[in-house]
Amino acid sequence: MQRKEIIMQIRNDGKLKGLKPCFIFLKQNMGKIYNEGHSDFVMSLKGDILYFQKLSFFFHNLKPRYDFELNIKRFVSYSIIENRLHNCLYLYDKQGNYMEVCYNKGIPDTAPTEININRIIKVLEEKGIKQINLDDLKSEEINNDEASE
Repeated sequence: MQRKEIIMQIRNDGKLKGLKPCFIFLKQNMGKIYNEGHSDFVMSLKGDILYFQKLSFFFHNLKPRYDFELNIKRFVSYSIIENRLHNCLYLYDKQGNYMEVCYNKGIPDTAPTEININRIIKVLEEKGIKQINLDDLKSEEINNDEASE
């Protein structure tokens, strides 16, 4: 089943929690916000809440027991890392913790996700969450390290 059909089925069942649904995958990382293993989710936004609805691996059925939500007010900045087959949206909080939201790109089936991710980013920016360039961040850290020596 294609992603569009899965989203329509979730919508028709009345189980989609937010707007702007995106097919994403989360990986365990050192960011301390999401600490579970690799999983597929439908991410959506409603008001200030990002909803993450877990999908089963084979049949892409919802697994509500593993759903979670995050208030976007918690985040202060974001960055985007582009790869050949997927992009990752990093969301950073005040404590330096982060979340890595990855999504596939570049094929017709992923176009709605790419569009909705951009819409969610626009909302983040409207809420004052600023994009940071990781190259600038790294050079700033190097400069701070040199100044402290």
